[in-house]
Amino acid sequence: MDDDATQDALDKIKGVFSTEEEASIGFGATRRRVKKSIQVYAVEQPDGSIQVTPLNKNFVPTGTSKTIAKAELYSKYLPEPSIYMGKVAPAMAQLEDAVARADKHREKNQLMSAEFEYKNSLRVDEGHIRATFGLGLTYLDMGEKDRANIVFRRLVALDAAFEARHKHLFNDFAIKLRKNSMHRQALKYYGRALRLARQDEHLLFNIARTLVEKGKCKAPVRLLQKALDLNPSFQEGKKLLDYLLRYSTTTL
Repeated sequence: MDDDATQDALDKIKGVFSTEEEASIGFGATRRRVKKSIQVYAVEQPDGSIQVTPLNKNFVPTGTSKTIAKAELYSKYLPEPSIYMGKVAPAMAQLEDAVARADKHREKNQLMSAEFEYKNSLRVDEGHIRATFGLGLTYLDMGEKDRANIVFRRLVALDAAFEARHKHLFNDFAIKLRKNSMHRQALKYYGRALRLARQDEHLLFNIARTLVEKGKCKAPVRLLQKALDLNPSFQEGKKLLDYLLRYSTTTL
């Protein structure tokens, strides 16, 4: 990174800010308006806008983020550097360390330890994306389909801003679901991954393969043809398409 890029990165806004919002408390004759202090984690985006995310009771940014203009941040919010340095930054670092430990336990097939670390992480931030996926994958590795289904429903309802970097999490989870014969759930997750990366021949292949296992033929052929349009040298896609065209002509 050159000096100008380094300086630009340092100049980007990132920290805790506070503002006041009006709220109603009480009912009927006792109802009144009060001012409530709100603390948010603010990060400047590449386009210069500011993404603000509420802090939970553990001083971790979580929940629904919103985007505001930099002018609004300056006019309506006050910087809280001591809260960021003293509470939020350490809490975020500890949370990421805990999730990283859980990931390592899962990679080593230390599933009980992985479950423990993921659950602890989710107690700090119930909407943590990696921890939620990790817990679901751990349950699938344990063969605990019912518990994995609970995590599956939580992920579907998760109010989070999924980005292209989360594609592999959806894909990994979908692969595990398919291998556990949970095809309906797998297709939902492949679909979410595809919305994050529409030009991915491997995702199209994975969806086609899952549909084939469900006994479908027409849709997989279309998906595989699209995958090969994206990457004509995609050998796995060619093999599966050839198989379907050769042995499934009666259903096409």
